[in-house]
Amino acid sequence: MLKRNWPNIYPALLAFLDLVVFNAAFLAAVYFRYSTIDTAFYLWEKWLFVNILFLPLALSVGVYRGIFQSSLGRHQDTHLKKFTLYLGLFTMSYLFLAQNQIDTRGVVIIFLVVQYTFLTITHAIMNAINRTLVKKGFGSKNTLIVGSDISVCNFSEYLHDIFGEYYNIKGFVSNGSVINDKVLKGKIVGRFDEMDSLIEKYDIKQVFIVSKSMLQKNYDTIRRSCEKYGIKAKMVSPYVNNLMRQFNVKDVTGVPLTVDASRIRFRKWNHFFKNLFDKLFIILFSVVLVPIGLLISLLIKLTSKGPVLFKQKRALYKGGPEFTCYKFRTMYENADEIKKQFLQHNESNGALFKMRNDPRITPIGRILRKYSLDELPQFINVLKSEMSIIGPRPLPINDFEMIKNGTMNYDWYVKRGDTKPGITGLWQVSGRSNLSFEEMCLLDLYYVENHSIFLDLEILFETVPAMVMSKGAY
Repeated sequence: MLKRNWPNIYPALLAFLDLVVFNAAFLAAVYFRYSTIDTAFYLWEKWLFVNILFLPLALSVGVYRGIFQSSLGRHQDTHLKKFTLYLGLFTMSYLFLAQNQIDTRGVVIIFLVVQYTFLTITHAIMNAINRTLVKKGFGSKNTLIVGSDISVCNFSEYLHDIFGEYYNIKGFVSNGSVINDKVLKGKIVGRFDEMDSLIEKYDIKQVFIVSKSMLQKNYDTIRRSCEKYGIKAKMVSPYVNNLMRQFNVKDVTGVPLTVDASRIRFRKWNHFFKNLFDKLFIILFSVVLVPIGLLISLLIKLTSKGPVLFKQKRALYKGGPEFTCYKFRTMYENADEIKKQFLQHNESNGALFKMRNDPRITPIGRILRKYSLDELPQFINVLKSEMSIIGPRPLPINDFEMIKNGTMNYDWYVKRGDTKPGITGLWQVSGRSNLSFEEMCLLDLYYVENHSIFLDLEILFETVPAMVMSKGAY
């Protein structure tokens, strides 16, 4: 019973300890600030009301940041730092709005330092305990990896490095191809058409299919077996290895083959809140967006010939719903006409055209692109409900013709269309132009599968420093 429910018990236990740490850190902060126990407990009594309103929000942020996730030991320090940052912002905002009598500049800064120190210590201890128990079978998932080349070995190594023993790999399953590698051959436990007996024999809870093709119809036999036993199955690409090390990605990204009914119901509510969030964001920030947009429009008009706005037909995938996407014009008027002359200099692949020092870009356009200010007119698309603020990037219709890899079929990137296209997304905060088209698609698939309002807020927070640092932008 304890082993089976450990994935639920561990986060609850960790959350309870964090509540204790939260209050202990506040008491310690007040004591360090005023040097009296009486003052500390007096202010702590006033803090109890803050707990009632604030702690559910703090715990929700902690849940999203992954600090309670039993399968994650990696990036814990980064997640705790992010959690502390958001905690500080929310705490300062609350105390400012509530006109609280606490010395916010003194107490809150000490509180954040102390709670981060306490959290780091308690989480390190709990993570060590968790890893020891997971090795003994507490909450681990018996896992099979389907594939017949060396990429399955590489994937299993990454899986172990990042998630430890959470995924207890029982062996590899041949997908029908001839196996020549001696190391791989020694770890094969069966064939794909024996999946029913393998699931029962090893009590399997998770199946990963490592395939370059990513074509779902090739794995219908495995999908049916997994659905029969209620097993989660996910098809992943060899390109996923690098993405699994991104701290924004807290699970293995790929194409889920089995349907989770509860997740579908959860998505419906998420879509409702997502649409509400989009509209509220535009209303609140229109005071800033409109003046900036007018200034940029004037600069474009004064520095080059042509319209202020660039309009282009875009979609999330070939054959998908098309719409007119708006951007500030960053290129000279004849840019599309001479694009073919530079296709051999394309520095990306798939349906992406990226070129450093593109001669078609205007001087003011380079600045706009560097800081992503050319995307601002897409808030018009958001108002028209054609786009969302957060989501997969729509691509120019003509760029889909550049897809030459026949294995990258609809099964892979068409699932990007399960949500609205966005102004920013995981791709932008994870490297942008430094990522390949395949990696962009995989990040989008991860977003579609794991979408929540907290993920949207996280991406929004990450977008600002990504714009300022202009990482991967050209």
